[in-house]
Amino acid sequence: MTGLLFRSAGDVVSRLRRQRGLTDNELAKKADLRVGTLRDIETGVPPTDNQIEKLGESLNVSPDAIQLVAGEFPEELHSELLDNPDRALTVLENAFDTEPASSEEDVSLPDPVFTTDQGKLYNADCREILPQLEEESFDLIFADPPFNLNKDYGEKNGDDLAEDEYLRWSTEWIDQAIDLLKPGGAFFLYNLPSWNTHFAHYISRRLNLRHWITVDIKFGLPIPNRLYPSHYSLLYFVKGDSPKTFDPDRLPIDTCPHCGGEQNDYGGYKSKMNPKGVSLTDVWDDIPPVRHNKYLNRDANQLSLKLLHRVIGMASEEGDRVLDPFGGAGTTYAAAEIMGREWVGAELHDCSPIIERFEDLAEDKKHVAEIEEVVNLLFTEDALEKRMKYKDEFNFNFDDYDLSESIGGSVQQHLGSYEE
Repeated sequence: MTGLLFRSAGDVVSRLRRQRGLTDNELAKKADLRVGTLRDIETGVPPTDNQIEKLGESLNVSPDAIQLVAGEFPEELHSELLDNPDRALTVLENAFDTEPASSEEDVSLPDPVFTTDQGKLYNADCREILPQLEEESFDLIFADPPFNLNKDYGEKNGDDLAEDEYLRWSTEWIDQAIDLLKPGGAFFLYNLPSWNTHFAHYISRRLNLRHWITVDIKFGLPIPNRLYPSHYSLLYFVKGDSPKTFDPDRLPIDTCPHCGGEQNDYGGYKSKMNPKGVSLTDVWDDIPPVRHNKYLNRDANQLSLKLLHRVIGMASEEGDRVLDPFGGAGTTYAAAEIMGREWVGAELHDCSPIIERFEDLAEDKKHVAEIEEVVNLLFTEDALEKRMKYKDEFNFNFDDYDLSESIGGSVQQHLGSYEE
């Protein structure tokens, strides 16, 4: 399956302008348009017939040709295209003298740059690796691609593409990845909300959107003249009507860090709450940014192990196969390795941070153990200690909840250990 060529006539205009070495100011002047109008068109606002005429003349391309490349065919051709689609394809292939790809082309996988008993890492462009993997062979795909923010990832950077180029590049690897997903498998895409609005629509042609998850991460940087962006988007798709695996962790009740009191009012339903904790929502505000040198494995940004632990635990089982086409710091691979999943990954840039990380996973294993200590229970040990300390002052009643999953031994034994 192929990705979209262009999303709109504005994408075509943008590409043609850059091919001709024109700035937006220069093209706007030639076409007698305001530069703001041209920028609107290039970012997706549909041009009027008059505007497309002016732009076509300025770029020496017919307006119908611009619309055609954008996927809009002249109305008089609609019925012919529907009646004879194969003929239309043949005409295009003959016009450009294209030939089908050779079936004798070598499609063998390169040697992995790093392996474990559970995983393989390839130092290559994922678009070269994905087509050579077995179709429908992965239970979970997680992707955290470059956000196209012109960040420096090394000599093979390419993180400063024009919008249409970035979207076309993205749909190419997305289609390749979807082919590899098993029925019932999960596909997660982590990106900026502005990009995921496009990808949510595109991927929904082939997969079912189960959740749009908001990952709330604040960095505290001042940004003038706009609302402060404090979250990322995590799209969660399933191949088919229902997931093969869906087992999200439950979280402890949100409590006051000083006294251990509930931050939310559960009214008369406290005794009915699941002793394993509160259901996970689609707003994740407990994923910390990775800032401490203790967890950093490279200079560029990297994902929290807590995020990948949650995703992998929710949407896969021990022994399942996990794919991440953008290795980065190797967080997905480390989480999969520790959690007993098989994994395959690709990284275009320097793989040494990933390899060095795997030389000693002790810190990551410790971190995973710490994460698992505070899920699937109603109260953390720290919250219980604070509630006990302030039980008389705030009239905390331990009988309101089933604490069987929150403490070791019986409730009475645990509470007894705090009595003076």
